[in-house]
Amino acid sequence: MLKKIKQRLDNQYVRDEFIHRELAKLAPQSRLLDAGCGSQRYRSRCDHLVYQSQDFGKYSVDEKKMLGSLGAGGTDGYAYGQLDYVSDIWKIPAEAGFFDAILCTEVLEHIPYPNETIKEFARLLGSRGKLILTAPSNCLRHMDPYFFYSGFSDRWFEHNLKLNGFVIDSLQPVGDYFGWMSVEVARSASSASLFAKISLAPAFLYYFFKKKTQVSTDTLCMGYHVVAHKNS
Repeated sequence: MLKKIKQRLDNQYVRDEFIHRELAKLAPQSRLLDAGCGSQRYRSRCDHLVYQSQDFGKYSVDEKKMLGSLGAGGTDGYAYGQLDYVSDIWKIPAEAGFFDAILCTEVLEHIPYPNETIKEFARLLGSRGKLILTAPSNCLRHMDPYFFYSGFSDRWFEHNLKLNGFVIDSLQPVGDYFGWMSVEVARSASSASLFAKISLAPAFLYYFFKKKTQVSTDTLCMGYHVVAHKNS
């Protein structure tokens, strides 16, 4: 029961499932760029692919003190793997059309030029190349000082992907307003006194068990999982 609650409160679990599934769909020996790869969380899922990694390689740990994360991960011990391209993500030194697929997960909020990054992905992908992308719709500051946006809406994806010649195959919201509220109440309780935990428990249970609706999803969600392909 506690494991299921933890999974509900940490969208890393559903994100991993999404990415594992999409990577498995890629044809063997497809050339994949893991853009903004960081610690290369998904490299082990790419044995059937020609995997290449890109990152600017400068992040270590948060320089600001912030409320603790409810997620499974953290910044302590953060380390990059072997990087094929050390560069800004919006200016990757690879030839046009070189990659069959690009993976970019939870990166856009950490770069100052997300629009230019989508344009760069379009340049790097070959005809009908696949883009697997995740980004928050609403998030707290993290990985400071490389934190530039708190999130992106579905309208941002729809506009910028189309503008750069992509066709969206799937654009799925993660969570909803009630789920977001339950996470934030739990976050507040986790860093507070026993009295606060007891006081916040009814609010947590109220939001945790609220039924997701189209209205609650459209109002606010935690992020989006996107699959798109280059329309040429």
